[in-house]
Amino acid sequence: MSDSFTDLSTGLIKEGNPMSQDAAPAVGTRSSSARHVARHVAGHPVEAHDTTADPPYAAELSVLLRLLAQVRPAGDAELVSLSWDRHSPPPPVPGTDDDSGVRLEATVTRLAPGADPSHAMIHQAVHVMDDHDRVRARSSVAWSAPTAPGGGRELDAADFASVRWGARVRERLAADDRFAPATRSFDGTIAFAAHDRQVHFRIYRGAVIEVARRSLSGATFTVEGTDLEWARFLTAPTNDFIRRANDGGFRATGSGYQYLRMIKAIMIILDHARALARGTTTEATGA
Repeated sequence: MSDSFTDLSTGLIKEGNPMSQDAAPAVGTRSSSARHVARHVAGHPVEAHDTTADPPYAAELSVLLRLLAQVRPAGDAELVSLSWDRHSPPPPVPGTDDDSGVRLEATVTRLAPGADPSHAMIHQAVHVMDDHDRVRARSSVAWSAPTAPGGGRELDAADFASVRWGARVRERLAADDRFAPATRSFDGTIAFAAHDRQVHFRIYRGAVIEVARRSLSGATFTVEGTDLEWARFLTAPTNDFIRRANDGGFRATGSGYQYLRMIKAIMIILDHARALARGTTTEATGA
């Protein structure tokens, strides 16, 4: 595949652009670990299958940490947090052919400034996959990695639904001739939400007059999605938000009427969100 490279530290294929020691991976960068097979003695797996354990899969924590090291997003990144989704599908029944092996598949979903200005937080969505390409468990992982001096604006562009990201989008909307006509009759707040954050765009007479974590009167409507769904959308070949929303990838809460009335404005905002994530100027969707 043309957009793949080999990570020399693991010998694994990674999709996306190779990164230097000073650069963080782009949102949407994907990587896979090697396949792990549980060792068996007399027909029984050595690694215990405890369905109540954390993480919720038939592998010891030490094994999963070793596999996580293989999907490390940068060579000098350090693991900061690991959160497993307890609503994940249950593990297969021991002794079946579904129980033979697992691998990790990771996607970079977000880059954010770290507490230390010299470091960035790299967030990944990690799936435990079985030999039939079924998701057996899900987790959210955060890493801390050194970043190049002056890389704040690049991190802002990759920190979807943060106030810093919203300020960058606001700058771009002010220069987009499509936005004012699409929102001239709207007096309200459009919010975008991800896993643990949201950003509110207060709009009045065709302009964004405020970007905030929360607006005093709340959002007129909020467009919500998981970090992974947003990352997939932002790096997709086209702005196919409506299709993804219809398929359940995103949902809107609040005023359904205003959401439908402002769908053109939403598409314009998302054009710029995608351009920021992809490092381009903008794209035309016909919005």
